[in-house]
Amino acid sequence: MAYKGKKSGIRKKYIFSVVALFSVCALHAQVTDSSAAGTSVADSLLNARQVQKKGANEVQNKYAKYDLSKRAIDHFMFQFGFLGWANATGQYTLHGFSREFNAAFMLDHPFKSNPHFSLGYGIGYSSDNAFMNGKYADIGGTSSQLNISTGSTGGNEFKKFKLVFTYAEIPLELRLSNNIENPTKGLRFAIGLKGGLLLQAHSKAKNAIGSTGQTIYGTGYVEKIYNKRFFNSTKADATFRMSLGIFTLYGTYQLTPLLKNGAGPTLNPYSIGFGLSLM
Repeated sequence: MAYKGKKSGIRKKYIFSVVALFSVCALHAQVTDSSAAGTSVADSLLNARQVQKKGANEVQNKYAKYDLSKRAIDHFMFQFGFLGWANATGQYTLHGFSREFNAAFMLDHPFKSNPHFSLGYGIGYSSDNAFMNGKYADIGGTSSQLNISTGSTGGNEFKKFKLVFTYAEIPLELRLSNNIENPTKGLRFAIGLKGGLLLQAHSKAKNAIGSTGQTIYGTGYVEKIYNKRFFNSTKADATFRMSLGIFTLYGTYQLTPLLKNGAGPTLNPYSIGFGLSLM
């Protein structure tokens, strides 16, 4: 019986030793795996930073070869085009060749990350001539609404009549140039916004006509009235330009209404035309 007890004790010690050895091995393997995983995460973050830095350096080096010191683009702009009024109906429709002229001096700042793109901004001036031949817009009237009449409605009528608006403007453009160093040798596109302050509004009427169609005061008669009270004092235009060399095709759309609230329908002037962009 004593021999059996001794043999049983040796067996227990052996089993215990084997279990302890496997436990130590497993613990060591777990620590090793954890350390390796930690090293892998750190290496991944380091590699990501290196790739990012390399990409930024490649972009910088890509455009470093270009000389932008003599670059000039669209500093002086002169544009002339057809003028219309969106949403104009009835007596507010335009009759005649309505037109717009605008000029601007602008600065151009290329983006360092990609000089194909640049920001243009400056100061400008515009003059809108809206023709309403055969009608009369009473901008000097005392009513709350701008009245427009013709001879057939019992009001005044002129052979030639136009409304003239002059604005001081601040244009802002996002530009894309195909040629980085010399944009005038490639296509250029620009979209932007243009804010304007109404400097003056006046009407100009020529050759008053009676009910029989005959001139009243002679063909040389001219009437001018200056009054801004029916028109909004500020405006905001959306703009688009496409240029090749010094020649430009442009378009504008006024986002704010021409007339004040209650003075008449919501009229949004727009223009389409050609221009010159000088460096």
